[in-house]
Amino acid sequence: MYQLDAYDHAILALLQVNGRMTMTELSRQVHLTSPAVSERVKKLEDAGVIVGYGARINLRKYGYSFEVFVQITVESHTQLDAWADARPEVLEIHATTGNHCALLRLALTSPEHLQRLLTELGKLGNTSTAMVLSSRHEFRPRLDGDKVCPLAH
Repeated sequence: MYQLDAYDHAILALLQVNGRMTMTELSRQVHLTSPAVSERVKKLEDAGVIVGYGARINLRKYGYSFEVFVQITVESHTQLDAWADARPEVLEIHATTGNHCALLRLALTSPEHLQRLLTELGKLGNTSTAMVLSSRHEFRPRLDGDKVCPLAH
C-alpha cells in the first residue's frame, strides 16, 4: 500500500472536489511549492492512488431518463462481461456475493429500452431489477480508510 502523508491527503481531498484545479492553486492551498505538488500528484498517479480525471455528466440532460440496478445470476462471468463491454448503457458492473453474482447499474432512455436489455440479460441468467428514484452521495469525496476504520492498537 502506498504510504500517504498529510499533504497527500490534502491534495486528494482538493482534487476530488475539483479535478481541474491547477497545480498553482493546489500548491497555494496545501502550502507547498508547485513543483513539489506536481511531483506528489505524479507519484499518486504512478502508484495508482489517482486513477483518472473526468467530467461528471448529468445523465438526464445527456438523454437518459432513468437508471436501474440489475442483480443477475449467471453461469459465465465472461459472457456477462462481454455483454456489458458492448453496451454504453452499462455504467458499472460489480461481482458480488449473496443470492446474485453480479450487480449492474444501467442508464436508460425509456421503459422499452429497459425491456430490450432485460430480454438480452435474461438469455445470460436470472435477473432482479430495481429502479433508481433518487441518489445521494454519488460524488462524495472518498475518505481515508484509516480514518473510517482505525486500527485497534
